Amino acid sequence: MVQLRSRFSRWIWGDFRLLLVGLILSRLVVLPWRVSLLVGSAKYYDYRHYFELAQMSAQGFYPYVHYWMEYPPVFPWLVVAAYKASTWLAAGPAAEAGFYALISGLLVACEAGSFVLLYRLARVLRDQASAWRSALLYLLLFVPVYLWTGWFDSLPTFLLLSALYLLVTQQERLSAVAAGLGLATKVFPALAWPLALCSLPGLRRKLAYSAIVVAVVGIIVWPLLVVSPGMLLVSVQAMLSRPSWETVWAVLEGYYGGGAVAHFAQRLDVASATVGSHASSLPWALVTFVCGLLYLVFYIRFWGTRNRLPIVAAAGFTLHLLLLYSKGYSPQYLTWLAPLLVIVFPNHRGAVYLGLLSLINLLEYPGYFHFFPEQHALLAGIVLARAALLIVVALDYLAHALPRRELAPTG
Repeated sequence: MVQLRSRFSRWIWGDFRLLLVGLILSRLVVLPWRVSLLVGSAKYYDYRHYFELAQMSAQGFYPYVHYWMEYPPVFPWLVVAAYKASTWLAAGPAAEAGFYALISGLLVACEAGSFVLLYRLARVLRDQASAWRSALLYLLLFVPVYLWTGWFDSLPTFLLLSALYLLVTQQERLSAVAAGLGLATKVFPALAWPLALCSLPGLRRKLAYSAIVVAVVGIIVWPLLVVSPGMLLVSVQAMLSRPSWETVWAVLEGYYGGGAVAHFAQRLDVASATVGSHASSLPWALVTFVCGLLYLVFYIRFWGTRNRLPIVAAAGFTLHLLLLYSKGYSPQYLTWLAPLLVIVFPNHRGAVYLGLLSLINLLEYPGYFHFFPEQHALLAGIVLARAALLIVVALDYLAHALPRRELAPTG
């Protein structure tokens, strides 16, 4: 019987390795086509956006020093490093192709890392069979649109999953490092921080976790603050003041475009940081207050939780609440949601959730933006359907994060 279980265990792990190889190959097969499509193209893709950012370093202009950014500093500086490496190795179109290959390779590696963490988290929470199902659901139902146009969201997603995995396996110091790096990359991985404060026993461990997060962020931000404090503060202001796009809030404000930002040449002027695609007309102070209150109530209820599954489910709930509150939504944000969905719901429910979210994403991009950009009712329907689904899944996460306590017998 023991030998049979051992064989079954090896078979499950062998199958996961096949899934991992399949994921990597499916991404790398697209890579040569994508690089050749991008080189010399005048079309707007996020990868092109990153290349133009990096090119400014050839003129002596650097992010957070000479111009503001809409992202935290880690990825913009990684982009600059990739550009410097590619121009050192080659010149002209070959250097541009090398840049795209370096960035693509990094992000494929991050998604592969997320895939491994997804499997390990699901295995820690349940068993190998459930972990295998989680991995299979992710591979079959998640359609990452960055394969064709490119976004960097697989990097912060990897940091979020790293922070959660290290937290639930009682490696909280490394978890804090991942959360700090995530905060300095795209903010949302820092959702692991309050979950750690709620779940770690003892004030000393909570303070240590917080101190490491602050130290990691400080190491990254402090040099920029010393060199160019004004541009750092303007960048933060740009992130906070961006107008709505592709959300219920944007529909209420009558905006049906994407998340437009100023061109890099304009960013040398700090005044361009607050110039948006449309004026905001909603009471954002009230919206923020209500959302903050919901977070506060949740964390009070969640305080003292030690079980692993509720911690990961709480990450899913707080992430969905963040997206429902957020002014903007872009199709690549599904990269944030997909791993947690299949970890917590390694069954038909997870398949339905992820399948519907993937379908909505494809209807939005490339559907609406490439083929029907004038059909505003289509985008409104897509946005409302996604918001409704995010609420449904958030409530399902909440039921796992705050399981009902058994009533004590009376009388």
